[in-house]
Amino acid sequence: MSDAILIIGGGIAGINAALNAGDYGCKVYLIDDTASIGGMMARLDKTFPTNDCSICIESPLMYEVDNHPNIEILTNTEVRRVKKENGTFTVRLLKKAKFIDEERCTGCGSCVEACPVSVPDELDGKIGGMRKLIFMPFPQAVPNVSVIDPRCRYGKMRELGACVGGCVVDCSQCRECPIALCVKACKEEGKDAVVLWQADRPMDIEIKSIIVATGIRSAEPDTGLYGYNIYGNVITYIQFERLMNAGGPTAGEIIRPSDKKHAQKIAWIQCAGRGLTKGLPYCSKVCCMVATKQTIITKEHDASTETLVFYNDLKAYGKGFWGFYQKAIENGVRYIRARPYDVSEDPKTKNLTIRYEDLDTAEIEEVEVELLVLSTGLVPSERNKRLAKVLKIELDNLGFFKEKDPMLAPLETGVEGIYVCGGATGPIDISESVVQASAASMKAVLK
Repeated sequence: MSDAILIIGGGIAGINAALNAGDYGCKVYLIDDTASIGGMMARLDKTFPTNDCSICIESPLMYEVDNHPNIEILTNTEVRRVKKENGTFTVRLLKKAKFIDEERCTGCGSCVEACPVSVPDELDGKIGGMRKLIFMPFPQAVPNVSVIDPRCRYGKMRELGACVGGCVVDCSQCRECPIALCVKACKEEGKDAVVLWQADRPMDIEIKSIIVATGIRSAEPDTGLYGYNIYGNVITYIQFERLMNAGGPTAGEIIRPSDKKHAQKIAWIQCAGRGLTKGLPYCSKVCCMVATKQTIITKEHDASTETLVFYNDLKAYGKGFWGFYQKAIENGVRYIRARPYDVSEDPKTKNLTIRYEDLDTAEIEEVEVELLVLSTGLVPSERNKRLAKVLKIELDNLGFFKEKDPMLAPLETGVEGIYVCGGATGPIDISESVVQASAASMKAVLK
């Protein structure tokens, strides 16, 4: 029977589970369906309640995983088939082409500079973030190699000026591309790492246990919710996180998307969309502290910035969270227990007027702000449904993976040998994810 373990998801939970299992001598396959491990934490600015740098915490762990003798990282990889026999899982993986030779690429960036086309970044597009059609996921990406947008490789970006896709010969038949600028730039660097003819590669592995750490993502607001996608200065809290991040598209300057001016009055609406027909029926636990962190850091950037938080019920459940909230109050953050119901925009100034019911006075009030941030909550990973079908394990009614028994068999599933941790189980903060990852990895090692 194989002693190897498969970990699905390379966020902070998956990384910690891999390191723990690897240190106990197990062979670990750490896979992620994106081009780099790191997950959501790699894109955050700070962590609460200490306000420590997020990537400064995670990057050394990512480096350690990459250099661990017992851990093999497989990015751009999906689970396609799982078969269990005699206590061993046989898993078919599909490693999707990056069109880059990962052994030759050094992440020098010459190919990125040569690319003639920029497109909105998936995470930062709303606040002005752009990336090339060949790009690095983020500066500290692991593996630290470029990746080519499949739309470019298959000729779907020619209208935007892409240099790939106009040849009469398919890349899979031609190994000497005279057209692609990224290929030329890479060869000039002496690397020859851009491989436009690269194909998806299936592989089979045998393992004794599986840990599902697929993470979570922020909910996308419906168009029109408090003016989202209608007014330019209404953004989500994840977009604001990138706005104040020194590694984000604005280099940490908190500016308005509409006119790039420094925002002097900012409001947060908590539980945005919760309880509506299409909204979330549950509390995401972390949103109150995320908003608190963002207001504190905004004040650190510019103490004169006015910050307001509209909330219904304050969630401060973890160690140090209440003191963190008190710190925000001491820094001048104004918390308003209210029910916002309407947002309108001044067409000249692009400022936003929020109308709300003050739940303490029962009065209808309004306030004008320059930037509005929506705390929309956390939802399951998009891959959960397909993965649950492949692994033959259950999801709960919210789309998170269901534990066999939260009290008597925590982090276990209905299939022996398959475990869950982190955001795969529900909304959770970073510290809880790490604790669950340690527990799940021990269950997987001892199986």
